[in-house]
Amino acid sequence: MLPITLAAGLLACSPSSDEMSAEAELAAQIAPQGPVAEQAVEIIVSDLWLRPHLGGRTVTAAYFQAELAEGDADLLLSARIEGAERVELHGHFMDDAGVMQMREVGARLIEDDAPLAFVPGGLHLMVFGLETVSEGQTVEGVLVFQNGGDIPVTFNVQASAPL
Repeated sequence: MLPITLAAGLLACSPSSDEMSAEAELAAQIAPQGPVAEQAVEIIVSDLWLRPHLGGRTVTAAYFQAELAEGDADLLLSARIEGAERVELHGHFMDDAGVMQMREVGARLIEDDAPLAFVPGGLHLMVFGLETVSEGQTVEGVLVFQNGGDIPVTFNVQASAPL
């Protein structure tokens, strides 16, 4: 009886073709984008802000806008924030049950006609292990681009997006 029960259990746990397509779609959304050709680029970063820590948590999120002033395309590879244990590029995605989930994403493409928008409810920097910060403070960081290199930035700590 055990082999039949085990086989039935394995079949019940196997994803359906609809689930496989949803998983494939999610994989495509979080996969690194690119590559891009080597080229001279100039990147303008604006609207930098980081949420203050809530309730003693050691995780927070940071947001920004980036656009190309020169060049056709580049890739945001990673980010660093002074004092943080690690920073991950994250996105929000809806699962098949309609539940919003957060996942780490790969490199993000920025093009001359498609700026990067890291905003609440979408792409964001997930910041782990940063000492508690409060509204009104600033935090130094670096955005790392394939062609643009390391771009130093300053995040304003505030509860909501800049106006």
